[in-house]
Parts: sequence; structure tokens; C-alpha cells
Amino acid sequence: MKGFEFYAELIRHQKVDHCFGLLGDANMQFASKLADLGVEFTYVQHEHCAIAASMAYARKTGKIGISTVTCGPGLTQIMTALPAAVRAGIPLIILAGESPLNKSWYNQQIDQAPFVKATGAQYFAIHTTARFKEGINEAFLTAVRDSIPVVVGVPFDLFHQNVTAPETQTGPALWEQCQINKRGPAPCKEDLDSIVSALKSAKRPIILAGLGANDKKTALLIEELSEKADALLTTTLPARGLFNTNPFYLGISGGFSSEITRKKLANSDLILSIGASLSSHNTDQGTLWPQARVIQLTMNPQYFYQGRSVAHQIIFADAHQTLLKLLNTMETKSVHNRTESTREEIAISEPDSSASQKYNDGLNPSVAAKHLNRGIPNDWQLVNSSGHCSYYFSHMKNRPYPKFLTIREFGAIGNGLSFAMGVAVATREPTVLFDGDGSFLMHVQELETIRRDKLPIISCIFNDGGYGSEFHKLRSEGLRDDGANFGFTNLARIADGFNIENYQINTIEELDQALESLVRAPQAAVLDIRISQKAISPVIQRSHGVHSKTTKLQK
Repeated sequence: MKGFEFYAELIRHQKVDHCFGLLGDANMQFASKLADLGVEFTYVQHEHCAIAASMAYARKTGKIGISTVTCGPGLTQIMTALPAAVRAGIPLIILAGESPLNKSWYNQQIDQAPFVKATGAQYFAIHTTARFKEGINEAFLTAVRDSIPVVVGVPFDLFHQNVTAPETQTGPALWEQCQINKRGPAPCKEDLDSIVSALKSAKRPIILAGLGANDKKTALLIEELSEKADALLTTTLPARGLFNTNPFYLGISGGFSSEITRKKLANSDLILSIGASLSSHNTDQGTLWPQARVIQLTMNPQYFYQGRSVAHQIIFADAHQTLLKLLNTMETKSVHNRTESTREEIAISEPDSSASQKYNDGLNPSVAAKHLNRGIPNDWQLVNSSGHCSYYFSHMKNRPYPKFLTIREFGAIGNGLSFAMGVAVATREPTVLFDGDGSFLMHVQELETIRRDKLPIISCIFNDGGYGSEFHKLRSEGLRDDGANFGFTNLARIADGFNIENYQINTIEELDQALESLVRAPQAAVLDIRISQKAISPVIQRSHGVHSKTTKLQK
């Protein structure tokens, strides 16, 4: 048996069923053998996209995201994806080659470990076939135990060595045993009493939930607690839609918060955070709840985070167990917040006032997002990328959490198509990508992967002719914007070159017609939606003190 055959069998034993990859000299033999062993592959056109797609796949399935790249330049291409996965706490395995051990010179040789470790990811170098088994077991265990990407580097001349055929492996993989036992502690009585006391005395409590409370059973317990405690509900952006059918769900807490959410948070006297990171994004740099006492229930306690003290009290305990005990202890309060008038106020609220604004150089992004929300079926998957346009898509009401994905922890654009591929592969459902033109163009080559693999990804691109966040900020500072303002690329014609269905959208009527056509027959498509350059999101309006420039429509 050759080393690459042994290596592939060890990986297959880790319950790997899908891999995203781009092949080269250092990984193509074991990847080919993995495919022979039944592992499905998505072969992408850029290494970054392999890792980014595996991130979305992992987030959607709850599995380890698996990808493979070659050595040297194949590895250095993934340096933007890795810190995003590290900060999002996504377990990944990246099977990377290394340059040969037994060559005095190799063109693609580079010391790979420092690059990987600089991103916060782990690097496992396996430099003998005798360590293949232990090294792979440890890598997968580390990824699951620490919720972190692990890059496994193997010099590719080892794959051509002869090895003794091992005994067939049986039983669960080591990481599976860790996953079964990965459960947090129960809360102590003092902590329970402090939460009950705080909820009981609070006049305007709000419960904030994050990805640490995203399973259905835990979410239902939070809703039950909110009813007992007369509390309103909100979520972080990655957990948006967790309470989408609850009439007292305010939507997103953070920089993207709507006007009504900001108002309620500003008046709150208690924030009970459950499974949520109290990051700069989720608190809008600590400005959202100036009057509130903050209690954080978390499995990842960080007393000082991103330059701020995050909470008055941090409780390290399992959310599900804590909620069960709270519900057994908490008495139902009289209703002051969850009233009929509050229900109606939330139901009719708009994220902001921008939908009423008119432009003569393109569509209003708020209005376009509303029509997208109306036209896209509720059972389709949605992927929200980053950039100026992402604010508008985040406020599409009545979309459930299992049908929504965003990963924004590193603040990088250019991930949208890759994330959409990961979601489409994971769910096998029609998947709608919301992205901006600048981000979309960074990895537009993946339209070939989408076409080849027949992935039903509909890319709805808000095309404002450049990097919107940057040119709005530059203009607000009185600086030239030609470095971020490129003109309107014809994205529909680019899609046509990949033999992808495409639509040039200049009016709301054209947008509605395109959606109706795609709902009848879902398929890969690109919607080039021309957006006004004068429309400025409330996020930038707040940060830079600028406002959208409105113009009466020209007849």
C-alpha cells in the first residue's frame, strides 16, 4: 500500500463525507483516493474558496469542514479565510501538502507553519508515515475540541512510500467521543438566584441570544423564559431569525440594529445574554444599552473583550441546563413590556426611514431588499455576505435562522460565492446569495464551479459601481473616491460568459419578474441589480455623520 492510500483511508475513517479542494502535486494523489473511497468533492477554482466553502458547510451541517490545498502557493492563498474561521469558532481540517523532505531544493518550498499560526489556526506537521494515524486523530480531535481550523501538512514524497497495510479501523473516531462529552457545567444555586433576582426586579428586561443558544430546544426555552420574565427578545446577527415567529422579537442587536431595536435596548435596564458574544459588533461598540445591567451566560467567558469590560456578571454554565432550572424557579411576572401595543409597534416597524427616499441614478437598496424578501420563498436558503449592502439584507423579516447564514468575524469581503457554495452543497436547496459588486468580482471565477456542479445558487448583487463603504466614507471626508469608484461592471454579461442565467435589473418591475421566473424554475443565476450611489446605509451615516442624497425621480 502506498502512503497516500493509507492516508486517505485514515481520513475516511474520520467520517468525512465531503471535501472542497483544488489539486496540485502535493495533494492530488490522496485526494483522488479519497474520492475512490466515496468522499464527494467540490473542486473549486481558487484555494481561498475551498476553505470558505467548507466554513459555510460546517456551520450548516454541524460537521467538521474539510478542504484540501497543495503546498506553497496553494497554502498561502488561504490566509484570509483562516482568521475568519478562527474568529467564528468553526472547526475545520485543511489537508495541505508540504514540499518534499528528500529534495535539496523545491520551487514551492516555504515554511508554512508560521503563516498558519499567525492567523490563530493550528498547524500539525506530519513528517513520517509512522505518525499518519496519530497525527490525523489528533488533528480532528483538536478541531472539534477547540472549535478551530487545523492545517495538516505532509511532505508529499511521503505519499509515495510503501507502508504496511494497517488493520481495518472500527468504532467511533476519537473526535466523535469528544463531541459526545462536550457539555458544559450546570449552574450553581447562587448564579441561578442572581439571574432570577435580576429578572424579577428589572422593569424593561431584554434577552439577547447568540449562536451558543441556536439549537431549537434551547431557543424554545428562551422564548418560554422571556414570556415568564416579561422580556423582549433580540439576537446577534449570525443568529438572526432564531425567534422569527415570536411577536416580541426585535431582530438584530449590534451595528445593524433597527431604529426600534435601538430604542428598546437604550431603555432597557437588564440585558441577559445567552450564548452570545458581547463583541464590539454585537453591542455597537458598547453604545446600545447604557442604562442596563448585563448578565452573560456563556461557555466562553471573556471578562475583557475587544477593549471593553463586557458584563457586570458572567456565568460559566451550559445554556440548556440553566434555562431548565430557571424555568422551574422563575415565577411569571405581570405584563408591562409584552403588551399588545408593543406587539403592534414591532410588527409595523421599518428598520429605518430609508425606504421612502427616491433616487434618479439607481434603485433604493431598502426597497429592492423588500421586494427580494417578498419574492424569495421562505424555504430557500439565504447567504448574506459583507460590505455596504449587507445591512439591507439583514433586515429581511420573517426569515428563520436555519435558512440564513452570515460569517463576518474577520470583516473580509469576497466570501459570498464561496459561502453560498458551502450552503448549497450542505442543504441541496435553492440558495440565494446577497452580495455587492466589489465582493462578488473578487471570486467571480467560481461561477464555473457553480455551473459545473449544477448548484442552484441565485446571486443577487447590489451593484453600486464600486466599493460602496469606501467611496461613501471618502466622500464624507472630502477626499477623492476614484480608488473605490470603478463604474458599473456588466455582471450579467460576465455571468453569460459562464453560461449562467442572468438578468440586468434597472427597475423594481424587472426585479419582480426575474424572481417570479426563478421561483418557477430554480437554477443558477446572477441578478445584476443597479443600486444608487447616493444611497448610504444607516451604519455609515452614524459612523461618518453623512446622509443619503435624495433626488426627485426624473419623469
